Amino acid sequence: MFDTTASILTTKPFSQTPKIDLPEIRNPWQALSYKGLEHLLKEYNNGFAATKHVMPFPREVFQVDKDFQEGDVFQRALILDTLLDFNLILRNQLNDIIYAEADYLFKARRKTGIGGWAYFPDLRELPPDADDLAQVMQVLLRAGYSKTAISYFEEALNVLLNDQANTDNGWESWIIPKNNQTEEQQLQTIWVNKAWGTGSDIEVVANLVYALILFDSERFAAVVERGISFLLNSHKNHYCWESTWYYGEYYGTYVSLRAICAANGPESTIEGAVVFLENSRQPDGSWAEREESSPLQTALALLALSIGKKHLGLTINEQWLQSSLNYLQQTCDENGNWPASPFIRMPMGRPMGFVHTILTYESAIITSNYVAKACHHLYQNHINKT
Repeated sequence: MFDTTASILTTKPFSQTPKIDLPEIRNPWQALSYKGLEHLLKEYNNGFAATKHVMPFPREVFQVDKDFQEGDVFQRALILDTLLDFNLILRNQLNDIIYAEADYLFKARRKTGIGGWAYFPDLRELPPDADDLAQVMQVLLRAGYSKTAISYFEEALNVLLNDQANTDNGWESWIIPKNNQTEEQQLQTIWVNKAWGTGSDIEVVANLVYALILFDSERFAAVVERGISFLLNSHKNHYCWESTWYYGEYYGTYVSLRAICAANGPESTIEGAVVFLENSRQPDGSWAEREESSPLQTALALLALSIGKKHLGLTINEQWLQSSLNYLQQTCDENGNWPASPFIRMPMGRPMGFVHTILTYESAIITSNYVAKACHHLYQNHINKT
């Protein structure tokens, strides 16, 4: 935990990032985790150029100054989460990077309305959303900014939890006050009903529930119970959770299982999810999205499995894991990188009941991020280190 209550720090620019000394490699899972980490550090040094999601939003339609919008807040929060995983065993060598990334996230907060964070920060038509809020909350809290960051969360959480609650025990993903809207919030409401869509999104609720547990589990106990109830009613007895905004079954299953475990939810549900994950593995040790295996889906499934087994007090047989290890080793190129794979999906046409286009974001950095995170979690919790 860092002493960050006094100020928000601006630290070394990318070009001055110190070299990280990695410990002696003792296990192939550990080796893979550090390959992924090295990819993340290279991307940091490059200013996260390959992490940005760039999409066209023409000036003829949107109130923008340029025809393309860039977003990387969510992605960089995901990467910061993984860097925090590694920092303790690296004896805090990542502190400067963590400070700099936290500073970036603070500065990326919306300056109008209720604040919060939006996927494309400069697109006025796009409201701040619960998924970005939850992800930023998690990493700022984990990085030690619990006192400094409270004021950055409160107004958005108040609107989300009070104005945006749905009868299914979930919440709307878009954070817009129902009453006394500003001109910008009226514009955002129009576009939610015109393009972005409404309703409770499983993976967003799961991410929010986990963030609230980290923030103050006692204060938000009733809210967490409500969100867990929503998740328990959302898997339809298949013990996997489908996402609105992400490809495949395994991202939604990962974040839902993580939230249920953190809330000490029913073991029968966690056991069911573990069985689903074990049974859905492909013969080559991978996991697939629509029958197409990928390192990204494999990493997400392994991460969910590792979390579920740890919560149940169970280990994962290393011999059973060997084919998954082989798959991840074989799909890593000579530069230590894994290929990009579809990650974020944006279904266009939801409000009209007809999705006419799926917009996609993929990045090799995101694949490396989850490979690093999954391999690290497995190595720390399930792999014999002797």
